[in-house]
Amino acid sequence: MTNAESDPRQGADGSSSSSGFLTLDDSIEEIGRALTMAELRRELGQNEAAESPSEHGRVRPRARDDELLDELPPTDHHLGRFGGWRAARKVRWLVGITLALAVLAAAIVFLLRSHELKQARLHPLPEVEATIAPGTPREMTYTDGSFRVAISRDAPAVNLVHLPDRDITLGRWAEKAQFKVEIRDGKTLKIKVLTGEIVETLTSPDAQPLLD
Repeated sequence: MTNAESDPRQGADGSSSSSGFLTLDDSIEEIGRALTMAELRRELGQNEAAESPSEHGRVRPRARDDELLDELPPTDHHLGRFGGWRAARKVRWLVGITLALAVLAAAIVFLLRSHELKQARLHPLPEVEATIAPGTPREMTYTDGSFRVAISRDAPAVNLVHLPDRDITLGRWAEKAQFKVEIRDGKTLKIKVLTGEIVETLTSPDAQPLLD
């Protein structure tokens, strides 16, 4: 004899009734609950099998969905700050070229102005120079006394001074020069340079250099 037959208080599903005896209504109610749970599990399994992954991720269409782009345009957002640096490349070229042209123009103006100032310094009296004939000698001779002499590389100024025992000319890089000279008894005693650079060339065997 089985346990179910030996214990009349135990129901078909292993549960015991509160009174100790299983009635016909209790059996019908328990069987209905079991069938209902089975149907729910079966329907849930069918629904999960029928749904595809695309249906799970599908979004309900909205009113302005037609404004969305199907494909994103090519961008350089992945470059971060380097993308901004590359986007401003044309502007940097424009600014660089503008600055280079400005510096070049400033350099040309500076050179032209420097040349004008140099010419004005070398030719302070152009009206007087215009009256001097082109073939006028540019040499001067001093034999005795104290003098302050100015020589220049540009015509019509004097560029060569003859002294009794030496000649005075401009230095290699000098444009103008001034100096004082003292001559006694056919001999040069003293030469003092005031501005510029001069060179002495001895013309007498017993002459001594006076410039350092």
